[in-house]
Amino acid sequence: MPIVTSKENGFTIYQKDTGVRFGEIVKKYLAGELPSVSLGSGNEDRTVAVVEYEGKKYIVKNDREKDKRLEKRLQNYLSGPFFSKLIYATDRAITQGYTGTADLYYVAEKMVGRECENVFTLHEYVEGTPLKVIDDSNREEIKNCILALHRAGLASNDIHAGNFIRTPEGELKVIDLSCRGSMRVCQANDILTLRKKYHLEVEGHGAVYRAIRLKEDFRKLSRRLRGKVSSHA
Repeated sequence: MPIVTSKENGFTIYQKDTGVRFGEIVKKYLAGELPSVSLGSGNEDRTVAVVEYEGKKYIVKNDREKDKRLEKRLQNYLSGPFFSKLIYATDRAITQGYTGTADLYYVAEKMVGRECENVFTLHEYVEGTPLKVIDDSNREEIKNCILALHRAGLASNDIHAGNFIRTPEGELKVIDLSCRGSMRVCQANDILTLRKKYHLEVEGHGAVYRAIRLKEDFRKLSRRLRGKVSSHA
């Protein structure tokens, strides 16, 4: 699907060319002209809402938060803006027939250098029920869902029950992708989470995975050593 770019009021805009004026949906939402329900992000610098336009629901997000951690700010500077990359990556996956995540229709980013200080996004609304827990009843399905996401060239980087939706047709979809930075690193993080947090048998491959695993093992050892020092103090 073609993605049209433009500039407006200091924002660089990326919009899927489907015939729907996605930018107008965001503007009408901000003007209070559309029915909407706030989903509450728990962060005053982030807003998430369900809006309805011409009988169809969408998710509108606004993120103005700046990560104060030096490591993350450096990572964001080196990798550049996230959502303008995600709209292309998601489009490639869906064009190839992948249906396991929500589509991303519209991104408006305001950049300062290589850091994004304000972004609006418009996403597909996935009908269904969020999972309440990841347990023995769905762990294998979660694994297959994530592996399919990886094959589509994407990653979650934030695997927990609330980021999976069970549709009325019974399909499991992963939402709210947080694959900032290197996609390979984010995929490696997913594999480690499946293995260590959810105790799933899944193989990680490649130098990136091995490096991330070594880093996590070092952190675990460091915490253990600090705990021993504290207990003997």
